[in-house]
Amino acid sequence: MEWVETTGKSVPEAKDAALDRLGVHEDDAEFEIVAEEKTGMFGRVKEDARVRARVRPSTPRAKEAGRKRRNRGGQGEGRTRGGARGSRGRTQGAKGGQTPENNTESGDSSKHSGRTDKREAQSNNRQKQKPRQDRAKKETTNVSDESTGSAQPNMSLPEQADVAQEFVTGLAERFGASVSFDRTDISDDEIRLTVGGENLGRMIGQRGNTASAVDELVRTVLQRRAGSGRDGRVRVDVGGVRARRAEALGEFSRKQAEAVRESGVARSLEPMNGSDRKIVHDSLSDEVGVRTLSEGEDPNRRVVIVPDGDAD
Repeated sequence: MEWVETTGKSVPEAKDAALDRLGVHEDDAEFEIVAEEKTGMFGRVKEDARVRARVRPSTPRAKEAGRKRRNRGGQGEGRTRGGARGSRGRTQGAKGGQTPENNTESGDSSKHSGRTDKREAQSNNRQKQKPRQDRAKKETTNVSDESTGSAQPNMSLPEQADVAQEFVTGLAERFGASVSFDRTDISDDEIRLTVGGENLGRMIGQRGNTASAVDELVRTVLQRRAGSGRDGRVRVDVGGVRARRAEALGEFSRKQAEAVRESGVARSLEPMNGSDRKIVHDSLSDEVGVRTLSEGEDPNRRVVIVPDGDAD
């Protein structure tokens, strides 16, 4: 039987794919693990697992051998004539191991041996898989514990700030960076962390995308750690990217507002995430002659600058 090769996010998933292709039960297949899955940060799969599989070969040789022995035994009996010669024939057959009874026992023994070998192979496969599954489960649990922890009711904003700083520091080590917290501003309902340090390029990412992802991760960690006892908002600014973006976006918004005042025609800005839309709204809240509104649905929701007095 030819081998098939399949992939999956885990070894069991790759095996399931192979069984689907072969159209057999797991007990009727044998596997070779070509490569286990490789996981990156936060347990994400970087490289799929790969296995080879084929239908487990049957053991017809034992049956054929038993059939041949039975045929030879029958011929020995056929040659005997009379009680004495029949007795001698059976005696010779017994010495030669060619009697039908012995052949039947040999065939049954071969079948039993084949079934025993099959069960032992299946048991060995399960024993080999169990350490890998336990190791993967342990690694996933470690990542989950490290990033989420246990829920703590009524966590204050200073405590949340400590958790956020601890998480960002550990995350920076994974990125090969060293961080410091230039500013930690805690108001009545908000935490603002300004993160500085060395080798922050990977944590900032192209157009600040990774820095935005870090901000989202910190919120997720705090939500899981504090649970229902979490109050307030958190803003993490890696390398001052958020501050620079807010300044540039505010300046751009004011120029667009000026154009709307001069022309009297509303302008729609490009789709933005919730944080950037808030920057635009805040930047133009004191502008005379214009106002802002949002329209559309994420991820295509955008800010529209309209002349003051226009209907919604």
